[in-house]
Amino acid sequence: MKHDERVISDINIAKRIGFSIFWFGIFAVLIYRWFILNQTLLDTLDVFLVWFIASLVQFFALACKGIPLSYPVTLNNGKQRYFLFFMPLMTGILSAVSVFAKVGFDWTRIIGGFAVSFFGTLIIFLLYRTIVHLWEKRNI
Repeated sequence: MKHDERVISDINIAKRIGFSIFWFGIFAVLIYRWFILNQTLLDTLDVFLVWFIASLVQFFALACKGIPLSYPVTLNNGKQRYFLFFMPLMTGILSAVSVFAKVGFDWTRIIGGFAVSFFGTLIIFLLYRTIVHLWEKRNI
């Protein structure tokens, strides 16, 4: 078989589709096990770590290539700052709601779930933004 550019492109498309199905499939299994089967994070730690590490590798691989955080939507710097704060805020709120659904009115756990999700996502986004900024500085 010849190594034609079209064949290589088709192979890459198939790999991307397979990875997306695998990545979202693992996430769906985690959601199912956490919310339907009521398993804890420790019960699903092996699957969670595989999903989380794969997500971080993909996330930072995009950053190292200089792809903006809001890709494919193009945002100016002001809107990117709003995005940088708004997305972690929404993650924290969703985490607080899921903790509330699990444990009820335990304010320390609800606030803890919000804080860990918000600051964790914010730190990851700031790292991403810093890597992209350094890439732009070096390559542009």
